[in-house]
Amino acid sequence: MTSPVQPDDNGFYPEGGLNVASYDLRAELDRKLFDDPLPFYRDWALETGGPVLELGCGTGRIAGDIARQGIAVEGLDLSAAMLAQARRNYPDVTWHQADMCDFDLGRSFALVIIPFRGLQEVTTASGQRAALSRAFAHLKPGGRLVFDLIDPDLRYCLPEGDAEIVQLPLFPMPAGMGATDSRLRITAMERTNTPLTQQFCEHWRFEEIAPDGTVRHREDNWHSMRWVHRAEMALMLELCGFISISEYSGFRQEPPRYAANQVWVAQRPA
Repeated sequence: MTSPVQPDDNGFYPEGGLNVASYDLRAELDRKLFDDPLPFYRDWALETGGPVLELGCGTGRIAGDIARQGIAVEGLDLSAAMLAQARRNYPDVTWHQADMCDFDLGRSFALVIIPFRGLQEVTTASGQRAALSRAFAHLKPGGRLVFDLIDPDLRYCLPEGDAEIVQLPLFPMPAGMGATDSRLRITAMERTNTPLTQQFCEHWRFEEIAPDGTVRHREDNWHSMRWVHRAEMALMLELCGFISISEYSGFRQEPPRYAANQVWVAQRPA
């Protein structure tokens, strides 16, 4: 059995790792268990007519879905491993490897989206504001920014963190990642919190399991994110120049509610 990867090795999405290979499987499970964001972002793309820029596009699931509607869309992500999968899945979409806090594509879009809590992958307040500023700079006059976040439940943001372990249902092994008779076990391990900076770090474990239950291979990754309060996010958007700022607690535009999703729609002035 291999040794666990340490927290600072290759980030959360290491090249050739089980995390990236299984990302779409986990995302599909999330769609069944929680609010499905795909129709929401697809509808916004259809309403604006494109072109659309997705920041933090990952493996390209949402951008690919928008492209299937005949709308021009491009995706941007920092992870080479995630983009490699996006290019395999959707070879006709334009993909960019760049930091959402510091990029310039030299053109503007009718809609910029940051789905799947992608803005929270930026772990500093200054970085999050920089990402919003870059989104603003890439919008056409009157264009919209649409994104979602986790609204923090402060009971789980305390300094002691959360020692609870949650095991997901067994998945089939992703193609080419293990023996044909293996299964993939994914476990959300402990979580540590830093309330001063509103950061948390989740420990995730990925294991190839043999039919007899033994572990053939193990990978450990650490996922760092930053939570944002509603009032803080509204202020960030205003400081970046956005107007007509609307906030919801779900993808059906439910009214804001504590400890639910944060779903934001903001506009660049015409």
